[in-house]
Amino acid sequence: MLEGIKYMKKRISKPAIVLILAAVLFFFTGDKGFMAVKMQGYEALKVFAHIKSSEFTPEFNIYETEHFIIKYTDKDEDTVRDIAGIFEKSYKVEGIHYGFYSKDKTIVFVYNDQESMWDYQQSVKGQAVMGLYNLGIIHVLSPKAYLDSMQIYAKDYEADGPILHEYVHRVIDYRSGGNVELWLTEGLALYEEYDVDGTEWAKGFSYERHYTAHELRDDFMELDETQSYRQSFDIVWSLIEQRGRNSINLMLDELKYGSTLDEAFIRIYGEDLNEYIDSGAWKR
Repeated sequence: MLEGIKYMKKRISKPAIVLILAAVLFFFTGDKGFMAVKMQGYEALKVFAHIKSSEFTPEFNIYETEHFIIKYTDKDEDTVRDIAGIFEKSYKVEGIHYGFYSKDKTIVFVYNDQESMWDYQQSVKGQAVMGLYNLGIIHVLSPKAYLDSMQIYAKDYEADGPILHEYVHRVIDYRSGGNVELWLTEGLALYEEYDVDGTEWAKGFSYERHYTAHELRDDFMELDETQSYRQSFDIVWSLIEQRGRNSINLMLDELKYGSTLDEAFIRIYGEDLNEYIDSGAWKR
């Protein structure tokens, strides 16, 4: 699941500088200038995160593949190759789907239990999460954290584990320049799980009422997780199945150029996004 860092007081300086610069530029240049600085500031934060991950994690071993740098502990020595293989498969299939083949290797942290993930990722402390994408870096639980038998690692961990989902967040983040709303990147990640592995989130879910565009776009993290994720998946499913996967790529291109999602949606689909969500036209 895509999550944002909740900075402690001593860590506020870098994002605060970005927001101050963005506010100043917005005052002088309007929406486009604000969006440009916001996106550039986000890229700067990812650079800091990569430096930190390289310099301050000596307790992790490193397993390097063609496209990934995987950091793991001794407890996962016997599973890291399988984990790496799933990441490489995800790289290939999502490259086909989104035309994204990063030249820079993606950093991955593998944690052998939930408590270890919480220790390193305070933003999700207390939450039962299998994976996290944050500032260009992927964090996942090892299959040992929740699977009991070595015999089911390959089948269950690949289909139901966090790797493909979190890697899709990485792809969408870079394809959109970080300019993407949470509900959309979650819907796209769930769609890829469905399309690639046949895993469908909340299959058979029945709506009493669907969330409004305002709720889904502005209050996503406050909503019931089952319905918010299912509705996001259903909206994306409708767009791809009815309008084609390339329409998503065109919209991501618009976002990367600095358009808002509202602007990008109406250019690609010829409809108002809020009206589309509120109409329920995406329901199956």
